[in-house]
Amino acid sequence: MKKQSTQDERVVIQRRKIQSDGFGLVFFLLLASVMVQQFIFDAPFEQYAVELFCFLGMSCYMIIRNLAVGNNLFGESKRAKYTPLIYSIVAGIAATAINGVLNYSRYAEKYQETGIGLFFAVLGITFISATLLTFVVLSCFGFLNKRKQSKIQKWLDENDLDE
Repeated sequence: MKKQSTQDERVVIQRRKIQSDGFGLVFFLLLASVMVQQFIFDAPFEQYAVELFCFLGMSCYMIIRNLAVGNNLFGESKRAKYTPLIYSIVAGIAATAINGVLNYSRYAEKYQETGIGLFFAVLGITFISATLLTFVVLSCFGFLNKRKQSKIQKWLDENDLDE
């Protein structure tokens, strides 16, 4: 048998918090690295593919693990039911801003020839599309999350009846 040393609960919690903060920092830096290489340096996909796949892989892992154990993705507060909508609008604004800056920097001459109205139409379509797509994805996550939580609650209720 392995000898287990007892550790103070506070020390374990602090270590986990530090590791969580480190993970969050690396997660943010990967996203920043991908964005800088793609949009500022105009690098080929091969140059930032590893960072992008690591970022997407970590995102999927976190979502799947939280869904699998039944953790509430959007919190427990009264405002939690509006969280997918708020996140969707923020994602729509971010996607529109990034797309607007990139499109205008690349195609400014064409927008000046055809009029700025086309540019704003593209921005409107981008905002609506990004917002709707994000809302649908987050709503699906919310549905799966509620389903898993109800399964866990049902299992706990059955075990309480057995005892």
